[in-house]
Amino acid sequence: MNLFFYFFLTLIIIFFLNNFLTKNNFLISLSGDAHQKFASKSKIPLTGGIFIFLYFLYFLDTNILSLILFSFLILILGIFSDLKILKSAKLRLILQITIVLFFVVFNNMQINDTRIDYLDKILELNFINYLFVSFCVLIVINGSNFIDGLNTLNIGYYFIISLVILYLNLNQIITVNNLSIGYFIIFLLCTLILNLLNKIYLGDSGSYLMGFIFSVFLIMIYNWNSFISPFFIILLLWYPCYETLFSIIRKNILRKSPMSPDSNHFHQLIYFFIKKFYKLNILSANLISAQLINIYNLIIFLLAMNFISNSGIQVSFIVFNVLLYTIIYFKTFVYKYKNLK
Repeated sequence: MNLFFYFFLTLIIIFFLNNFLTKNNFLISLSGDAHQKFASKSKIPLTGGIFIFLYFLYFLDTNILSLILFSFLILILGIFSDLKILKSAKLRLILQITIVLFFVVFNNMQINDTRIDYLDKILELNFINYLFVSFCVLIVINGSNFIDGLNTLNIGYYFIISLVILYLNLNQIITVNNLSIGYFIIFLLCTLILNLLNKIYLGDSGSYLMGFIFSVFLIMIYNWNSFISPFFIILLLWYPCYETLFSIIRKNILRKSPMSPDSNHFHQLIYFFIKKFYKLNILSANLISAQLINIYNLIIFLLAMNFISNSGIQVSFIVFNVLLYTIIYFKTFVYKYKNLK
């Protein structure tokens, strides 16, 4: 099927789907969640995940049918969450674990070289390796959901990762088997523009799907190119991963359930600071906050690409990001609660 025909066909499908859902008040934003005040007061369809999945069907080589199937299950799980059919965070996590673990075992997806000898020894046991890979994928899935709160932040972040992979592939630095990255970037850019214009949101379905797809792809890419430092792959996903781990730690300190939603994620504090300090409206503060975070990550990735096999330098980038994130987090957290009085 011609690429452009498929592209416009999908646009038409999404256009009519969004109109239908909006008219029927179904699968839209403004369901009462606190994080929605950071984006828009309008009713926006949560169809970004569907949009990406349709593109994904064209982008993915048909030899990886299991990835399509399990991606569809992740999408459905997210849609049920968006529709408030699955309200229990614990149940959603259990279903995530089940889907991801089945996918990892079914595809025998393993990580055998972490550049850490004692960990590699432990990972020689298949069931430990499966659990480790599943844990990594789950961290990214949930981190992807945590960072989804500002227009273009989530999609833009993964768009940047796609550009990095495309550049490395085009310059024959890495091999990307069976993945038509260039086509997917076009479709991802289209979704990014629609999100920028407040025409489409990812919702839980889209953020889960993005986290699942990119965590799996990057593990596959690492296994195809073992000369790459595994810490370069971790660096590419450091933001959603650290967002998850940091959120769990801070909520435990505050004696809150790690699964309980709140409006104190990093991007939300950045948004509050920019909106309050510069006296901006919701949309302007939203977009500026997202671009600042993504531009920072783009710069880090561009620097790290020059040392793709050097684990020491990659670890240094990761540590720097973590420290900077933590410092900025506490400063903006204090600023927020001083200005709420």
